[in-house]
Amino acid sequence: MSEHQDHQHHDHLEPESSAVRPKPVFAFLAILTVATAFVFVLIYGLLWALDKRREADQTPPATRVELPEGQRKLPPEPRLQGAPGPDGPSLLPLDDWRDYKQKVDHMAASYGWVDKSAGIARIPIERAKDLVAEKGLPLLSDTAQRDFEAAQEVRRAAMAAESSAGRLIRPATTPTPAVPAASAAPTPAAPAAQGAAHGSGH
Repeated sequence: MSEHQDHQHHDHLEPESSAVRPKPVFAFLAILTVATAFVFVLIYGLLWALDKRREADQTPPATRVELPEGQRKLPPEPRLQGAPGPDGPSLLPLDDWRDYKQKVDHMAASYGWVDKSAGIARIPIERAKDLVAEKGLPLLSDTAQRDFEAAQEVRRAAMAAESSAGRLIRPATTPTPAVPAASAAPTPAAPAAQGAAHGSGH
């Protein structure tokens, strides 16, 4: 009896169906393809419209870098080292320092005019050292000497002060000599007073 029931049960069994349904998958792929094509066409049209608008716009550019070659204006000096210039990019910091040092060394080792109209010229630094060793340093004028001494006094006062605490250090000033007051001239007696003196004498 049980064998007959098992046989009938096996006759009603069917193969298990797949859980994946192809129709929704194909529908999703179709929708994704259409949406991708639509976004592509939309972006392409937007870029084409922007290009046409830029070509039709005749407003001059806001930046001077985009101006034609003959209309470019450089910013005032000092400019950034290595930035574009009228004769090409300027020198980089190390190259600029090397050229400046060579220029200074050449000026310090050669003769030349500082102010030809005033008769002021420069001499090599080694020659200047020899002249100073032979003749000594030039003397300061009286005004320069007083200014130097006043500066020394202020420096000593500043070095000696522990803390200024907001107080100002006044520079030493040269005392101004006192001018003697003019003596007062005697005031003559009034005629009325002289007449009264004569009346009392009589």
